Amino acid sequence: MALELNKLTYQVDDLCETLLNRSEELAASVPVAREELRIIAQHPTDLDKKIQKALNFRWAGAIPTDEQLDAIFPAPALPERADIIAADGSQVYPDRHGLALYYLINIGSIVFKHGLGKAPECFSQPAVYHETKDLYDGENLVAAALINARRDITELAELAVRATQLEKDDSAPTLTLLDNGLLLYFSLQATDRAQLDEILRLYLAELDNLRRSGAVIAGIVDRPQAASVVRLLRLATMELDEINEDTLRVTSPFERIIDRRLFEELPPEHRTAVFANASPQNTDFYKPRGHKIHFFYLNAGGNSGTILRVEIPEWVANDPEKLDLVHAGIVEQSRVTGGFPYVLMRAHELAIVSNAERNDLDQMVMQAMIQRGMSPEQSLKAQGKAWTGGSKRRYR
Repeated sequence: MALELNKLTYQVDDLCETLLNRSEELAASVPVAREELRIIAQHPTDLDKKIQKALNFRWAGAIPTDEQLDAIFPAPALPERADIIAADGSQVYPDRHGLALYYLINIGSIVFKHGLGKAPECFSQPAVYHETKDLYDGENLVAAALINARRDITELAELAVRATQLEKDDSAPTLTLLDNGLLLYFSLQATDRAQLDEILRLYLAELDNLRRSGAVIAGIVDRPQAASVVRLLRLATMELDEINEDTLRVTSPFERIIDRRLFEELPPEHRTAVFANASPQNTDFYKPRGHKIHFFYLNAGGNSGTILRVEIPEWVANDPEKLDLVHAGIVEQSRVTGGFPYVLMRAHELAIVSNAERNDLDQMVMQAMIQRGMSPEQSLKAQGKAWTGGSKRRYR
């Protein structure tokens, strides 16, 4: 055995002691943050002015909308007929030690026709990328972040295709869901700005296609770690004249609290108010195209009281009927599984690539290479991993 667990006993004990102390600190500070939210909602003194000033320093908090900050909303009824579509993607990154250099993106999608009593339609769309333009970024092998971005674009494209192809024999609204947020957090060097612009252009073009299809789009984040609303609380406690780049970075009294903890007492199937995301990327890229991302938190129900972060573009957030469809559709789908939309679970199952399937793909590649008179071989490192079982991961 390579990992000698007996040598970690004391370190694991220290880890758990740290977790306990942190949990006790949070338990004491979360009620204070909730009370601050209530006070700000009732008396939002100069809050708009503070937000506008903070935005000059690329502040990335939550911007209130017309809904009261601490408002909560029960689930509306889902229409008798509604089409709910979900898509999820997985990827296999290029392996320099493998038989051939390529990467794979596999998109799983499902169309659920609520109210008809029919079995859902399921789809899987795999694609292998092997051209030089796909594999290399200049002289370097394509970065994992770039492959992830292409996967995200392909997920949106799949939703747009499925929404457009629906046979509209009635006036059923269409809700499309992604197992991810709608803001692309993509890290590139400053020299790669042109590439980043192209990625965002393609991504926003798919949001355009979804909007034209008449479908509603929402991105769902399970176990969200964002602290956007908590940053708003911090900003509200500051004086207007003390807001600057340095003071916005100072440790706040709500340090290490995340939004999910702030809203974990939401009643089942209720949502919070809608907020706009103040991310600079949202302002610079999404807003000019009419897709500025908003969000709310939702208790999806079930025994665990799962708190989801739901992200929507402004054309959904500003339309009460579309907003209700998002809320009702997620709640209805989550009742099936006890806390997370069924269609997203199925889309994930359709998208995932197992080790066995990756090995089968390698065998296909090997046979095709042999048929063309080539002599495929793995590196010694890859062979060693195969012999020792060193690679056991599945591919998202």
